[in-house]
Amino acid sequence: MNFKKFMFLFVLICIIVFLIFYYIFYIFGNNKNRNQDKVVEDILNKLNNYEANIEVVIKSNKTENKYNMTQVVEGENSKSIVNYPENIKDMTIELNGEILRVTNSKINMEKFYNDYKAIINNSLFLNSFVNDYKNNTSKIYEKENEIIIEINTNNNSNTYANFKELHLDKAKKMPKELIIKDTTKKDKIRIIYNDIKIK
Repeated sequence: MNFKKFMFLFVLICIIVFLIFYYIFYIFGNNKNRNQDKVVEDILNKLNNYEANIEVVIKSNKTENKYNMTQVVEGENSKSIVNYPENIKDMTIELNGEILRVTNSKINMEKFYNDYKAIINNSLFLNSFVNDYKNNTSKIYEKENEIIIEINTNNNSNTYANFKELHLDKAKKMPKELIIKDTTKKDKIRIIYNDIKIK
């Protein structure tokens, strides 16, 4: 075999190897990302109507408070009912459009707050996370058996809720945990979804 034929064969093999690697790492990798994005979009689109039993852990500088709640979300209407602790059991917080209603039957309390814009973007609800996902920068990645969606809510005036991280069960395609972080990325609120039913 002369030198020209050898060089031609060598160049041809290099091109074939390059095309194989290009297909595996570029085209297949992009399909994987597109498929992952589609799965995430499908899951998030279902979170405007759900009922969930949740554990809420709120951390401040020195204390950690735990609550058990039932959440009901139907489109724009969101409701949380406290199950634990006992001293505020059955307290209900409802947000209907821009009207906030707080009731506590134990102390015969009912308060309405009109045009309550400070809580419209309520971080405790998944429909709020979906809105933030659509309107802010986000990053999606997989870790063990989870798909994790991180968003940076740059336009949020609340410094205790600048970053949000939703953990999805990859097999069940359901929310497992929502973590809300402050400007320094310290965990401030953790919401664990013990049971969630999509309506």
